[in-house]
Amino acid sequence: MRKMDQYLSTADTLYPDGYERERVFRDAGDMVAPAPFPARIAHTLIGRLIAGVSSWQRKRQGRFALRELSDDLLDDIGVTRDEALKEAAKSRLFSWPPRPL
Repeated sequence: MRKMDQYLSTADTLYPDGYERERVFRDAGDMVAPAPFPARIAHTLIGRLIAGVSSWQRKRQGRFALRELSDDLLDDIGVTRDEALKEAAKSRLFSWPPRPL
């Protein structure tokens, strides 16, 4: 019975809110940066413009992070170095200072 009590106390330590925070995250791989809570839909032109730019910026950061992975890590996720460089090249627009590929 002691092992079960240890397990339950460990589970409570890992998820003290009873999995309540799970609904805040956009997907399982996004445990670092939660979605804005509550998520608001941009209705105005300026709001949609800001949402579009922030989405583009998130994609850009992800593409640059992909470029910096080692060949072993790229192989783990099933991407070749050439594919990673092609994906990173999509975000070269407005890149200052310019980052070499």
